[in-house]
Amino acid sequence: MDNTVKKITLFAPAKINLCLGVRSRRDDGYHNIESIMQTVDLCDRVSVASRVSEDAKIEIICKKMPELPAGKNIAFRAAREFFSHVGIEKYDISVDIEKNIPSEAGLGGGSSDAAATIRALNMLFNTSLSEKELMEIGARVGADVPFLIHRGTAAVTGIGEKLLDCTPTPTAAVLIAFPKKEKISTKDAYSKIDKIGAFSEDDAFENMKSAMRSCDIKKISAASYNVFEKVIDENSSVFDIKKTMLENGADMSLMSGSGSAVFGIFDSAANAKKTRDILSYFCETFISGMFSENSSYIES
Repeated sequence: MDNTVKKITLFAPAKINLCLGVRSRRDDGYHNIESIMQTVDLCDRVSVASRVSEDAKIEIICKKMPELPAGKNIAFRAAREFFSHVGIEKYDISVDIEKNIPSEAGLGGGSSDAAATIRALNMLFNTSLSEKELMEIGARVGADVPFLIHRGTAAVTGIGEKLLDCTPTPTAAVLIAFPKKEKISTKDAYSKIDKIGAFSEDDAFENMKSAMRSCDIKKISAASYNVFEKVIDENSSVFDIKKTMLENGADMSLMSGSGSAVFGIFDSAANAKKTRDILSYFCETFISGMFSENSSYIES
């Protein structure tokens, strides 16, 4: 048997939500959302290797999360969906994930790993699927996966599978702070939304799209919105982080996704670094830039 190994390594960028609203709970248990999403260059590294096989084998390797069963890893489900979609029945692949994006932070790390896995398999198996087809596969895996296949800036609706063109976010330094002792379960956060009926304001999404078209960070800041900030504990460190960022030069600060990571956008890299130093005693902190749709996702 041919023992040749083909391998590709991709960057899997984190995402932030400049605006995030929940419109309704669907009968299938999912939620309809409205969001402006942006990828940033805080990235995991996903290496996918393929060997000739007479079997069907998917191995997931993640040194930071060795206890996670492969079948419950979203990258595993992504690979399985890819092979089902293209009709390939015999494969032997390994997906090695180097985690840099914190988990349970609202930054889409697992979904981005899944998106990178789908992209890598499309290259390794020469299936020549379009981005639209890749996003359709991703939508069957997780709500954020289609956007993280697309990357850049997008207005996202439905359960995350509908992407609309959106004016890119102005270039700036992004400080991400993740409180070391505070994680928020996405499932629990949505349950709280349902329980108290804390659905998004009717005009929040349209206001943000208008602000994005202005390319004015002050207007974008004024329109920023995350409905999940309504349902977290009022003593959460999320609010302390936001206050610290805004007091030290951030043009805007918001919790990302269902939390608990908070990001700040700074026009001064010096202010971003100063704020990082202030927050680093109780947060994991990262300074990054915007990861555009056209950014290279293949490691050089």
